[in-house]
Parts: sequence; C-alpha cells; structure tokens
Amino acid sequence: MSGHDDRPVVPPPSVTAGLPFLLAATISFGFLDSVAKLLTQTYDPLQVTWGRFTFALVIVLPFAVRLATRGGLRSRRPGLQLLRASLLAACNFMFFIAIQTMQLAEVQAIAFIAPLLVTALAALILGERVGLRRWLAVAAGLVGVAVILRPGSGLLHWAAFFAVAQAVINALFHLTTRAIAAHDPPQLTFVYTATVGAVVATPFVPMVWVWPTATDWLLMGVTGLAGALGHLFMILALRRAEASSLAPYMYLQLPWITFLGWMMFGHLPDSWTILGAAIVIGSGIYVYSRERYLRRVGRL
Repeated sequence: MSGHDDRPVVPPPSVTAGLPFLLAATISFGFLDSVAKLLTQTYDPLQVTWGRFTFALVIVLPFAVRLATRGGLRSRRPGLQLLRASLLAACNFMFFIAIQTMQLAEVQAIAFIAPLLVTALAALILGERVGLRRWLAVAAGLVGVAVILRPGSGLLHWAAFFAVAQAVINALFHLTTRAIAAHDPPQLTFVYTATVGAVVATPFVPMVWVWPTATDWLLMGVTGLAGALGHLFMILALRRAEASSLAPYMYLQLPWITFLGWMMFGHLPDSWTILGAAIVIGSGIYVYSRERYLRRVGRL
C-alpha cells in the first residue's frame, strides 16, 4: 500500500480562469440590452421578449437534443425550473419596458440592486441569518436607487417602476437559480431558460404583433444569440471560479452598456445617476466580500 495519496489533485477555482468568460458574458448581455432597446422603439416590449427567447430556443436546440440522447432532459425539480425560467422571462419583459423610454445606463444601475435584494429576500423568505452590516449595505443600496430615481424631483418617469420591478423579479430569479443548482446540471437549466421563455411569451404576442422587416428579424436573432451566449459564458465562468470571487467584476457591465448607450443612442448618464450607481455598486461589492468572508470562517 502506498504511503501517499495517489488521487489527482484538483486545482482550486481560479478567478483568472473564470474572468474571461465572465467578461464575454458581460459583452453579450450588453449587446442584448442595446439591440433590445433599439427594437423597442418600433415593437412592443412583449414582442421583443418573444423574439429574444424564441431565437435563443433555436440556438439551444442542439444542446437539448444532446441531453435527450443521454436521457438528461428530466429535471429533479421541474416546478422550480419552470418558475425560474418564467421569472427570467418576466424580468426581461420588465427590463425591455423600462429601456423603451429610459437610458440603458439608468435601468442597468437600478438592476444592480438585485444582488442586495437577494440578501434581503434570503433572510425574509429562506430564514437565512443576515447580520447588521449586510442589512446596512442593503439599505445603502436602496438609497443609491433613490438617488438615481430622485423621487419628488419631478423627473421620476413611470418606466422607473418597471425598472425596480425587474430588479425584484431578478432577485427572485437568482434565489431560484441558487436552489436549482443543487438538483439539476447547468446544461439542463440552460435549455429550460430558453424553452420556457419562448413558450410563455408565444400565447400573448399575437395581441401586439407587428410583422418585422428583414433587418429587424435579424436584430431579434441577435438578441436571442446574445442572450444564449451570455448564459453559456456565465456557466463556463462559474465552472472555473467561485461566484463570490467573480461577483464584483459583474459590475463592469455598467461602463460597457453606458458606452453602447452613447454609441447607439447618444445617451450619457447624468451626475446623479453616476452617484447613485456608485452607491449601489459599492454596497453590492461590500455584501459579496462580507459573505465571502463569512463563508470562509464557517459562519455562512
């Protein structure tokens, strides 16, 4: 019998290994949002949502066929998978309503409150213990959203309510994603994401249907491709690095989407939006770093 362990050494997750895929996901989601905003200037956000998921479904079909041949299409928690995918479809729909009239950077900055809401909802719904420091960070993030929206200033747009609603739905989506990860492989979740979104949107889209031009069909295809690639890159990133290690880098999506908003629509966020976004992002990074520390010392 050997006196040492001959099992292969599995390298620890590396941020540097996962970061390129995270950045690729960020770029993909930025293209999705900016092209979706362009389409919402002509088409109802519901139709844009339908196009985003229907074309994503076409792209993920090879994954579905591959899983089916291996008998891997059966979920251990189908109800949770349906709920998760439906939440994502609703989140996209709310986001598209908001960006139809608001700047991309404004809506994205508000969307960054979602990780903080995950912390709050995990405590309220799942009974997870959340200390005073993280509650204060959540409160600071809400202050940041208030700075962006500036209620009472006369500048608050009705679409801002949809921006906040999508952040809440996005937080619930992340909670269900966390719950499903222990039961189903990410490839199956990837297939559910596109399939359910397309199925849910299809019965409603005839109410708002406008036949797209050839160019707009292509742009809808871009949203589907960008969405599918974004989720695929996220899966590859999380295979190579811990989510808590990658989380701070997700905020790089804001400067990227700000650049796209400026290039495509001539929009630049004002100083209040920048200040509010800085507060939200700072609060989010603190919560991620605090949770990573608590997990390391065995208190989370």
